[in-house]
Amino acid sequence: MIRIKPIKLRAWFPPNNPVATAVARLCILREDLLLELHGITGDRFNNLDDNSEASRRLYFWRNSLRTLTEVRDGLNAINAEAEFREALEHETPEMQTAFESLKKELNKASQEFLVELRNTVGAHVDVTVLQDALNELDFSREGFVQLGEIRADIHYKFAGEFILSMLLRGIPDAEQQQVLEKLLERSASLGRAISAIDDVVACYARVRDLRG
Repeated sequence: MIRIKPIKLRAWFPPNNPVATAVARLCILREDLLLELHGITGDRFNNLDDNSEASRRLYFWRNSLRTLTEVRDGLNAINAEAEFREALEHETPEMQTAFESLKKELNKASQEFLVELRNTVGAHVDVTVLQDALNELDFSREGFVQLGEIRADIHYKFAGEFILSMLLRGIPDAEQQQVLEKLLERSASLGRAISAIDDVVACYARVRDLRG
């Protein structure tokens, strides 16, 4: 059952309090990530899919790279606060393990692929990487453009091909599908950051007696 209740924002998030600020940041990122996951996995979103469902999914996935990097930073920041670490010690072993596991996985993913992808196709489109991808394009590769009488009906469908080329630059054609699937699978597994943030907020609320 869905319940909506008011909270006193000043009581929940007092001024000049690093833990409160860290939790507020994670709350923002949690909603961003949830929206992005819906955009990635949803079936049909009317005019958001005017280009194609694949284009919409790719767009939200690219944005999730930025958000997951921010979540990584947020979890590391709150874990650096002694007040939070002390509160976490009073939570269940399962919650402690889940928090530590995700934090480690996000840090590892950031080193291996997350930050690079955020910097090249997520937070912005890196011109140098795009140029490299264009240089590697096979002469036979095709894309599509959609034309119409009004601007809303015009779509450069080939733009998605450029993003994929940037992601898979330097990888032999025979290996590209496998590499792409593995990349999407690894990033999808990080979606459990939502439950970790919920645990952090619940812990924060309990230790400050904010659950009314």
